[in-house]
Amino acid sequence: MTEKKNFDFEKSALPIENTTRKTFQKMNKSKFKELKTPEELHYLATHHNWDDGTNVLQWIAESPVCSEATALELFWMAQPQDFQQYKLGQTLKDVSQNGVFTLLKTLLKNYSNGFYQKTDIQFDPTLLYEGEFMIPDWIFQKTNGEETYIYYEEDDVDLWFDREWEKNIRGAESAIELFNIAYFIEEPEYAAQILLHRLCDKGIEVLVFWRLYTECSVYTHTNTMLQGIINNIVNNKYPEVLSYNPKTDRKVDYKKEKIAWEIPEIFRKTV
Repeated sequence: MTEKKNFDFEKSALPIENTTRKTFQKMNKSKFKELKTPEELHYLATHHNWDDGTNVLQWIAESPVCSEATALELFWMAQPQDFQQYKLGQTLKDVSQNGVFTLLKTLLKNYSNGFYQKTDIQFDPTLLYEGEFMIPDWIFQKTNGEETYIYYEEDDVDLWFDREWEKNIRGAESAIELFNIAYFIEEPEYAAQILLHRLCDKGIEVLVFWRLYTECSVYTHTNTMLQGIINNIVNNKYPEVLSYNPKTDRKVDYKKEKIAWEIPEIFRKTV
């Protein structure tokens, strides 16, 4: 990690007393090239008014002086969720929107390739993306494994109290039994217990995902649990034992949104 440099605003190309919106509007490429430290670029990126366009931000994204933290902040401030419907090779008709999209594509390429500097500048993207939850296309697909079936009756499950739920989850002796229990969950705490069970597999985990999504959306921590499941699947935490198809599950109420590209997980990690 590079040594953290103190940004002396009085000697910089952007004195702190003059860092007004007017200053940023008048910045040209030659003035930008006078900035030599990651701290200077970070300050510029943080104080830029997006209504003034993305030219300056694009210069920052293309600069080898730019830090990982600055690039990460720019990426999430550009609201990538609003552009996932467009293919990465596409040019948007709206000039302003296309400028932001071009910025995102530059950041996607450079950040993934390790282009940006590792510095002492820190950035946590959680606050910028936690309110926006995107369902990846692959979690709506059928999982691999043995065919599943439901043998529990809904009327019987409706009579279960908390202790019975907990007892039945703990006492499940096969993956298909745990699957049958998971099929009827309507509470996040039961979902959490199933995900921790030794017999939980990818098919059950995907089933739990859709039960949380459709039956538990009113709970404030549901999105956090959903994101956790996505992370677990990406990291291959569970084996593939049972087959589950969300598309044929009558309890899944989901209108698939078309997503042309997904946000890489590295963009969700703090630097």
